[in-house]
Amino acid sequence: MTIEAGQHVRHRSRLEWGIGKVEGSNGESVFVRFGDQLKTIKISFAEEFLEAVTAVELEALKPVARAGPAVGRTPQCPECGRALFRGADGEWRACSHCA
Repeated sequence: MTIEAGQHVRHRSRLEWGIGKVEGSNGESVFVRFGDQLKTIKISFAEEFLEAVTAVELEALKPVARAGPAVGRTPQCPECGRALFRGADGEWRACSHCA
């Protein structure tokens, strides 16, 4: 496997690290960011233990779009910027000033 900067990989024996992104190489080692940790892996080990992650796998890991704002935030009316409210059915209701 050719290892290139920007490529997404996983470490076969360290699955708990999750998916990492190759940041570069110095010809001797490969630098891979797994979460907030930058790991330095010798190229000989990288070729044996790192495997490429497919675009399909990456897409499946993206968070699902949610309806409504993040927890603790009240959505704003796109017209006037005032806070919206939820109706009895749980759906967001239009701003009473702009409706």
